[in-house]
Amino acid sequence: MGLAVVVAARVCALAVALWALVSRADCAFVTRTCLGTNLFSYFTIHSAVLFVLAVLLALLHTAARAAEPGWLTGLRAMATTYTVVSGVVFGVLLANAELFGHLFLVPLSSQVLHFVLPVYAVADLLLAPGRRRLRWAATWTSTVFPALWAVYTLIRGRLVGWYPYFFLDPDLVGGYRAVGTYALGLSVLILAVSFLTVAATRLPAVRVGSAHGRLRPRRQHP
Repeated sequence: MGLAVVVAARVCALAVALWALVSRADCAFVTRTCLGTNLFSYFTIHSAVLFVLAVLLALLHTAARAAEPGWLTGLRAMATTYTVVSGVVFGVLLANAELFGHLFLVPLSSQVLHFVLPVYAVADLLLAPGRRRLRWAATWTSTVFPALWAVYTLIRGRLVGWYPYFFLDPDLVGGYRAVGTYALGLSVLILAVSFLTVAATRLPAVRVGSAHGRLRPRRQHP
């Protein structure tokens, strides 16, 4: 697999992700069927934006044949964690829609955000060259943003009377104790997925050949 293949794959991933985000935002800026402030309160949207940023930066480093810095590998791992968690949670909600008493409409853009991006993010982390070996402590870093997002969501939800996900609405699930139970479960899921993504960065790195030579990872210490 050459560098040109990696660059092309990342360009395609960026195009698809941006299309999905723009399509998803139509309800706020075109059809006016949803509020922009509500739309951009979804964790899925945040994870997709982070995915776009991580892939864009990785693409620029690969195209320039520059060594990937540790912070960029960390950003890619975090984006992978968040997109996978978003996909898993949405998949569970979708599979149990009747149990939860909700009807989920899944347009193509939503399918891309919840299912296609996570698959690509995992493949990119495992197969694309240049990733650095992350420390196990990086696992905990992935919990910072979700914790801040949860606090923001609960405060804003109480102020405006709207929550992006029903399991964060204390009036629907039976109080803040139930919300805390759901939040604990999500925290465990985030930690588990983050642990796996950090573990993936510690696997033997891929060496990619090109017409100009080979891109080889630096020797790194645990």
